[in-house]
Amino acid sequence: MSIQAASNSEKPPQEDNYQPPSSLSSLPDDVVLNCLARVPRSDDLNISCVSKTLRSLVRSPELCRLRSRLPKKSLYLFYHFHQDSKRCHWITLRRGEKMITSTHDYQVEQRSCSLAGLLTSPHFPTFYSSGVSVGSEIYFPDHGWPFPSTKVRVLDTRSGTIRMVPSMKVARWAHKKAMGVVDGKIYVIGGTYGKNQVEVLDPETQTWEFAGEEKVQCNSRFSAPLEDKVYMVDLEHGRISAYSPREGINNVATERLIEHMNCMCVVENVIYACFKRSGLMWFDTKLKVWRRLIDSGGKATLCSFNAGKMAEYEGKLAVFWTQINTNFVEKVDIRCRIIALDRVGEEIRGKIESSGSVATCSYSITLSHCLVVSD
Repeated sequence: MSIQAASNSEKPPQEDNYQPPSSLSSLPDDVVLNCLARVPRSDDLNISCVSKTLRSLVRSPELCRLRSRLPKKSLYLFYHFHQDSKRCHWITLRRGEKMITSTHDYQVEQRSCSLAGLLTSPHFPTFYSSGVSVGSEIYFPDHGWPFPSTKVRVLDTRSGTIRMVPSMKVARWAHKKAMGVVDGKIYVIGGTYGKNQVEVLDPETQTWEFAGEEKVQCNSRFSAPLEDKVYMVDLEHGRISAYSPREGINNVATERLIEHMNCMCVVENVIYACFKRSGLMWFDTKLKVWRRLIDSGGKATLCSFNAGKMAEYEGKLAVFWTQINTNFVEKVDIRCRIIALDRVGEEIRGKIESSGSVATCSYSITLSHCLVVSD
């Protein structure tokens, strides 16, 4: 048998039917356009450099039409003045077509509404209380100080009005309970002195039910949904646990946090947090440890020690903090930093895409919530 014949006979059978993987350009134009419509406009220039076909599709009116039909998302940053508890204030950040202030192509809008007739606690929303968004609505629990409360409010971001929703079955402290959205339903965990059942709100029927017979004890200042679970940071021990509607509550990381956490959120199925000394970090769910977020060069640690609130926006990390305005007495700037994230091997790297002031307010404000909604 010749060498040629031997090499052919030893060829794996699957190679006879092997076909090279299809590229994006080999797909029909309408399929490619639907894919491109979900890519941020800031990446259009990079896409145009790939090929002439993609360049023409990026510039086509059809792509603009498809993008206009997609649901728009806006980021809501809430704050309150220490001397004024009767108004709810927020800043809306959304993708725009032109430069607004120093946040590049993001539009910024400031709004507020009266809480007359709805105010049952000293401040709304409270600094440490949880809040979640479902569609275009944002749900806030009542602070309940000095007593726990069953009340929950909802902000309709389309109309800018706030209304009360049916009360929970169990009174809870807002600054100790965890909240998260799983499969479109809102789960409320802990916030009581002892063990109690988890409650779940169906936004469509506006009804509360107990999630199960299991009673859990949880005092959580920070919580975030990830992979059909609600991850929580315990107030007393600083340990991370997760609640699943199917499995109940389980410890995720047994090691105690050794420093204060400022805020926490989830971006592209990864938990990020800002610590007082270590700055921005992400949680490795496989190793169950916190790891530092480094810069795009893979060398320096990407820090933001003063971050007060942060949230996912268009697959990126939006970080907010206050900074003293040197041009005005007793004024502070609310600053925003947009960070693009990229996983490289076992690391996650961040690149600051924009950074600047989104508003100037009086000195006595507190950032309370940061949430993303669908317009």
